[in-house]
Amino acid sequence: MAEYKIKDGTGTGELVKVNGDNRLYTQAVTTTENDDANKKGVAYNINTGVITLTDSVDTAVMYLKNDEEKTLHITAIAVGLGPSTGGSGGIPKITVVKNPTSASFSTDVDIKSNRNYGSQNTLGDVTAYKGATGATLTGGEDHLIFFQTSNGRLFAQIDEVLPKGSTIGVKIDPQPSNTSQDVYVAFICHQEILD
Repeated sequence: MAEYKIKDGTGTGELVKVNGDNRLYTQAVTTTENDDANKKGVAYNINTGVITLTDSVDTAVMYLKNDEEKTLHITAIAVGLGPSTGGSGGIPKITVVKNPTSASFSTDVDIKSNRNYGSQNTLGDVTAYKGATGATLTGGEDHLIFFQTSNGRLFAQIDEVLPKGSTIGVKIDPQPSNTSQDVYVAFICHQEILD
């Protein structure tokens, strides 16, 4: 019977261990796709920056369209709600909208930052707009709803996948009688890694 050996390809000269049941011993390190993307410099924070809502009407505050060839994975959403002037009763509602067809606003978000501080990669073909009081989204469907008290922060792990051409939006409905409330929305995301 011929003998076969698997030799170490790194130059250490070690051999692979096989037990009496012909099982090969291996060692592995497992990381999440998100961690791998971050190490490879294709993970991002997209943040509206602070927006002041001056009424109590449901307002579109974020619109994102992926026109990159690579799929964009949103793994978490963060929403900050400052104290509300005049707001009373009720709890602010945050709605994520799936595939809105357009937005009534076109101001670029304040932050589109790579989460790997050593990477120079950018999100080139991603449209990310921040809304303002009175802003609206057209089309699409309500997809996720969250409640968060004023003067608080929501951080929710989600798993949204945006292939090329797809969109996502976020609306915030403040407390009744609100006249001034600082808010922000952030998507923590990464591009699909094509090896």
